[in-house]
Formats: sequence, structure tokens, C-alpha cells
Amino acid sequence: MSFGRSRALQSVARLAAALLFCGLSATSSAQTPGSAARSSRTDLAAARQELAARHYARAKVLYRAYLHTHPDSVDAELGVADTELALHEYESAEIDYRRIVAAQPQLWVAHKNLVIVEAELGRWSEFDRERAVLRAARERGATGISARESDIIESFEVPVHGKPERWIVREYFEPLGRSQARYNFERFSPEGRAEEYVSLEPTAAAEAALKPGDVHVGAETQTAPHAAAGEFSLNWYSGKGHGTIAKYPKGEPTYERARADFIRWLRRKP
Repeated sequence: MSFGRSRALQSVARLAAALLFCGLSATSSAQTPGSAARSSRTDLAAARQELAARHYARAKVLYRAYLHTHPDSVDAELGVADTELALHEYESAEIDYRRIVAAQPQLWVAHKNLVIVEAELGRWSEFDRERAVLRAARERGATGISARESDIIESFEVPVHGKPERWIVREYFEPLGRSQARYNFERFSPEGRAEEYVSLEPTAAAEAALKPGDVHVGAETQTAPHAAAGEFSLNWYSGKGHGTIAKYPKGEPTYERARADFIRWLRRKP
């Protein structure tokens, strides 16, 4: 697979950080007659505008004010939790998202944001539990969630040569593209251009997706003539070439194992 595949990610990549730090919610206001209702909708719209503008503290104030007068508003509850996620107030965000999904267990966007929150808090059992909820919903064809969409499951920074690199991780319920990627660790420029990514993918599919002229970097990246059945590989791709970080002959590893191998490799990059 060549680095050209990353271009298909760039349109969503430009929104990735905003989706992560502005929350992933898509809410709608209740429609009731009268000037009070119009004022309420205006107040909620103002909160959304502040969130979209990344004025998180101000958005949180507005959402809380709306929630004070409309205690049953799911929009406002979700807005408060989203601002807490954006402000890195992960403990508070977890509490609020948990309250939301307890009342509305099929509000998938709250479950998706809980995945991010639990990763930030390092609560991997809860992280896996929320991902299992989303996986089960897709498997049974639940309303409001698609098997074809990807989920941002984590964002983190790793110091490389004294400078922090921020990576965003996507999970695919339906494996992505010819290489059948299950996860993509993605690094983007401030302009949203894909600079480098790492994919966890079946070894045979990754090999089949390579194009003539693709550059292997390093002797350790030379692939065997025939990959073992079910083998997975953690492969990196950039504009200069691609290589293999780790192989998993026994099949797909847990996300936590692939993540650990990725971070170990990242810290050892020349």
C-alpha cells in the first residue's frame, strides 16, 4: 500500500482534532411555540456556536445556564459533557456521559466520547467495555450507528526527539480499504495534511495492496513470500516509504498490545 492511500483520509482528517476536542455530538432543539421557546433555542444555538468556535469555557457556561432552566434537555447535558472533554476535564466528562447513557443507552455519540475519555484516563477495561457496546450495536444493525463509519478512539502525544507528536487513532468496524486496516494511527500537519500513519492490518492483505515501486525501508521490513494464515502486521507509511513495526502470527492483537508496540517504535525512531 502506498502513502497515496492517506489522501482518502485527509478530508476527514482536517476535522479530526475538532471532532475530538469539540465533542462528537449532533443534537437538535425541541420545537415549542412562543417567544420563550424561541429564546431558549437561541440560547442553545449560542452555546453550540461557542463550542464550534472552540470557546469551550464560554460554551460550558451557556450550556449549564440552559440546563438550569431545562433540566431534561439532552442537548444541554451532552453539550456540557462535550465542553468538559474539550477542556480536558475528563473525570467530569466521564460522570456526565455516564449519566447520559444511563438515561439513553442508544445515544451512540455519548458512548463514542466515553471511549475517548476512558483512554485519556487510562481506564482500559472501561475503554474496552464501551467499544464492545458500539461493536454489539453495529453487529445487530442498531438504528443511529453505521458499520461503515470509523470511530476516533484516542488521541495522545508522544515526545520524539524532544518534540511532542500528536497522533489520532481510528478504529474501523468494517476493515478499511484493500489492506483491510483495523486501526489507523494518524499524524497530521497543522493544515490537516496526512504526514504519516501506522495501520494494523492482515499481513496478506497489506502485501496484496502494495503497488509496484513502493519503497521498503530497512531490512526488517522485507516480507516473507507467504504470510501465515491469520497473521496481522503493524505497518507504517509515509511519503518516503513504508515498513513493518511488528507482526502477530497468532492473529489480531488487542488494541492495547498494538498501541504499546506503536509507542515503543515511535520513541525509538531515528
